[in-house]
Amino acid sequence: MKTNSSSPTTRTRRRLAVAGVIAAAAIGGIVTVPLLAGAQQARHSSSSSKSTLQERKVGKYGEVLTSSSGYSLYVLSTESKGKLHCTSSSCLAGWPPLLVAKNTMITVGSGVKGKISHVTRGSQWQVTYNGWPVYNFVGDSGPAKSNGENVFAYGGTWRLVHAAATTNSGTPVKTASTTTTTSPGTTTTTTPGY
Repeated sequence: MKTNSSSPTTRTRRRLAVAGVIAAAAIGGIVTVPLLAGAQQARHSSSSSKSTLQERKVGKYGEVLTSSSGYSLYVLSTESKGKLHCTSSSCLAGWPPLLVAKNTMITVGSGVKGKISHVTRGSQWQVTYNGWPVYNFVGDSGPAKSNGENVFAYGGTWRLVHAAATTNSGTPVKTASTTTTTSPGTTTTTTPGY
């Protein structure tokens, strides 16, 4: 017997099932956010080790956006508008993008405040945070490392992601100005460009 999938009874059952999943996720300490077209404003609850995106203290940089395994996430300064510039095989080998299957659900911990969306990369989606595509760095030997911070490579500067950022301009972490003496009488000052 053929059933009509758009009948009022079927639609009601689907709505109740979706509401139950959302309620169960919220009670469990995480919120599931669908990555559908357009930015999704996440609603947050307490942090969970099962969250895809988390907040974690990373050295002097404070609370940084990390993957579920605790590895720091980075953005490339030339990709602030979501256009991918890290496309060569060597860039992708050093800076693996945070990829998810299309139409996947992303979970976020409580300290993650920004807008979560995606850009298409091949047959998958690359997660974006406040419009910035996010990446891992192969030079980070473990969770909560920051070896990719302030590295100039592939046409831009790589920055850690500020987990509580809610704006595009506030997403890269702000590093304090540093003064380095390179030779007697010569001083070089480096200031973040954000």
